[in-house]
Amino acid sequence: MGGLGRHVYHLATSLAERGVKVHVISKDYPGAPEYEESEGVHVYRVVNYPPDIPQEEWVPWTLQFNVALMEKAVGLINDIRNFNVIHAHDWLVAHAASSLKHAYRIPMVATVHATEYGRHQGHLPGPMNKLIHQIEWWLTFESSRTICCSQYMVDQITNIFELPADKVDVIPNGIDFESFRQDVNIELYRRKYVPPGDKMVFFVGRLVYEKGVQTVLEAMPLILSKIPNLTFVVAGSGPHLNQLKAMVEAFGLEGRVKFPGHMDTDALCAFYKSADLTVVPSLYEPFGMVVLESMAMGTPTIVADTGGLSEIVVHEETGLKFEPGNPDSLADAMLRILQDDGLADQLTRDAVAYMGDSYNWDQITARTLDVYRKAEREYEYRPRTLNLCPPLPDEAIG
Repeated sequence: MGGLGRHVYHLATSLAERGVKVHVISKDYPGAPEYEESEGVHVYRVVNYPPDIPQEEWVPWTLQFNVALMEKAVGLINDIRNFNVIHAHDWLVAHAASSLKHAYRIPMVATVHATEYGRHQGHLPGPMNKLIHQIEWWLTFESSRTICCSQYMVDQITNIFELPADKVDVIPNGIDFESFRQDVNIELYRRKYVPPGDKMVFFVGRLVYEKGVQTVLEAMPLILSKIPNLTFVVAGSGPHLNQLKAMVEAFGLEGRVKFPGHMDTDALCAFYKSADLTVVPSLYEPFGMVVLESMAMGTPTIVADTGGLSEIVVHEETGLKFEPGNPDSLADAMLRILQDDGLADQLTRDAVAYMGDSYNWDQITARTLDVYRKAEREYEYRPRTLNLCPPLPDEAIG
C-alpha cells in the first residue's frame, strides 16, 4: 500500500528471484498471517505492545512499533545467524534497524523515500516534526550506504543532513510494466463515475496536502469554462479528504469531482487507460511512481515542475509541466492536452519510448545488490556515540 510498500514488495520479490534469501518484517494487516513465504520472500508481521497508542501520535507509536520489530528480528538473527545486510526503509524503522546493526555488527543500508523537511517545504511546524527530522538524520548517520530515488533527494539530504555525497546512491523507483499493460474492462469502471461523453482527468495518490489535489480543484472552474463536460476522478484516501470535499462544495463542483477511494490494480489500469490525462500536482514529490504508471498505460501526463517529477518528465516531449501550486499554470497545461488530440498522442508515444528499461525492476534490483556489496566492503564497527546532536536547518527552527 503506497509507494514505499510497492517499492519494498517489488525489490524483495526481485531479490528472491535472483536467489537472495530475503526476510521482511513489517506491520500486521487484518486477515494476513503472522508468517508466510510469499513469492520466495519470508514475511513476518508484528503487532504493537500495550498500551494502545493512536497512529496519529507518530513518534511514540513508531517507538512502540520498533520494539516489536526488534523482538522478531532478534529471534531471526539468533536462529539464522548469517544475515549480510539490514535494509531500513525510512525513519519508521530507524530504531530497530540501528539497534540490530550495533548489537550484531551487521552493515545497514537505508532508503530515504521522503523527508519531513521536504513535506513541509523547509519548515518544521511542530515538536513532532522536529523529532521526525532528527530521526531521519540519525538514520542516514547510522547507515553504511543511503539510497535515494532521485538526484533531487540526494541534493536535499546531503544539504539538510550534512551527509557526505559519496555515501549516497541514486536508484530510481520502478514499476511492473506487465501489470500495467493488462487488458481491462474500461467501461465497467468508467461508467460508474464518469457520465457518457465527458472527458476525464485522473489523479491517484495519498490524499495529503503535499500531493496538491487542492490546486486541481482551484483550476477546475477555469477549465470548465472552456470544457463544461469534464469529470475529475480522485483515487486514494488520506487525512486531507474532508478538506478536499469541502473545497468541492465551496467551488460548486458537486458531480464534477468523484472520490472512489483506494483502487486495486485492475481499477487503476482501467482508469489510466480511459483517462484523457493524468495529473500529478504535488507540491513535494521525491520521485513520482504515478508518472511511470500513467506513461506505461499510454495516458498523457501533466506534472508539477518540482522534485523527482522534473527528472522524469521532459516538458513538451514526454509530458507537460506547470508551476507547483499555481492553478492558472495548471489550467493552461490541462487545456492544451484536452483540446489537442495530436499533442496528447505525441506525448504518450514519446513517453513510452523514453522509459525504455530505465525503470525495470531487474535493473533496479541489480543496482541495489551492488549497494549491499559496497556496504559490506566498507563496513567497520564503530561504537555508538553518546553525544549525537543532529542539526536542524535554519528554516526549520521558526
